[in-house]
Amino acid sequence: MTRISDRRLELRHDPLLTEKVVYSVGPQHPSLPAPVRLVVQADGELIERVTPEIGYLHRGVEQLCARRSYAQCAALLSRCEWLAGANADYLVSAAVEQLAGIEVSVRAQWLRMLVLELSRILSHLFWWGQLGLEAGQITAVFWALREREPGLDLLELLSGHRWHHGWIVPGGVRREPPAEFYGGLARFSGRLREALEHFEEFFSDNAIWVNRSELIGTLNSDYAQAHGASGPVLRASGVDHDLRRDAPYLQYDRVSFSVPVGEYGDVLDRYQVRMEEMRQSLSIIAQCVEAIAHLAPTTGGAGGPARSAGEDGGHGGSPHQGIEVPAGEAYIAVEGPRGELGLSVVSEGGPGPARLHLRSPSLYHLHLLDELCRGYLLADLFVILGSLDIMIGEVDR
Repeated sequence: MTRISDRRLELRHDPLLTEKVVYSVGPQHPSLPAPVRLVVQADGELIERVTPEIGYLHRGVEQLCARRSYAQCAALLSRCEWLAGANADYLVSAAVEQLAGIEVSVRAQWLRMLVLELSRILSHLFWWGQLGLEAGQITAVFWALREREPGLDLLELLSGHRWHHGWIVPGGVRREPPAEFYGGLARFSGRLREALEHFEEFFSDNAIWVNRSELIGTLNSDYAQAHGASGPVLRASGVDHDLRRDAPYLQYDRVSFSVPVGEYGDVLDRYQVRMEEMRQSLSIIAQCVEAIAHLAPTTGGAGGPARSAGEDGGHGGSPHQGIEVPAGEAYIAVEGPRGELGLSVVSEGGPGPARLHLRSPSLYHLHLLDELCRGYLLADLFVILGSLDIMIGEVDR
């Protein structure tokens, strides 16, 4: 199907300054991802302006982290990135390792990559189910949660927790995966590959969905870059940028994967980019498993241990306890499910940071909402918002 222009309508110039209709959407609304208020000014059904109002979920996480240990910081930040908390665990651990000069074994890096990609898939599945709800396809959320549960079971096998895992720690990972983990991962991957084909038959070939997403909420690539967009939102607008390939960390420079890129930057492109990303993540996971199988888990093996200081990390059981981080500054970035998730840490020495700041992709993408919605209908508002995959925990930290 050829798409040559967007479907944005021209806003009516009103020389009489007739009073507009202002809708207050939220902060409690079934189509919002979390407490946030959208002040929508409309001319009838035509959106003229959307002003997000945040603060309903604000907890002062960055200030709390300045008074806590690095272990507590990881736990707090994981609750900001609640659908893929492993990314927050990695950011804190990598910052500690950079400041303290801790080396991470090659095997532990592969294990970290595996969990980060698994977290990306589980986050995208939740996003797809939520997007289906916004578009009136209630079946999607049941299918998405059905496929997501076995993935959460795998993370529970690793860490004992289904959401806030804490498995990635300074020096590597908390412990070796149990024997049954890899068999469960193979079954999960095989089933999901088939499910993704089914999902796309259900969505991509659905005339109602295509009509509600094609050329809706178009985002120009120049505007996206100028306003700090990243991740699938940026790539859907035609910008070929991915930190895993362009600024590789862990072992991403040793795996082969494609970076899906859109053309029009509309809701349909953002959907297609994320669906293809899940397939690419499955490919990366398969390469991680193959690499791990060739690396011995013992200290004397080629890949090194899962933790740099042995089974208990050399700190009496807790991987963070006893770590004295020297004074310095570090910035670590990871290609999260929503885009570039960055962490800036300032240390004055000691077991916790003096200052900490989270670079949240959701905050930048929420700023795009006004531009994306102008000229579209009120019925398009939640489909456009859902396509951005906003996480208010990242915004209201």
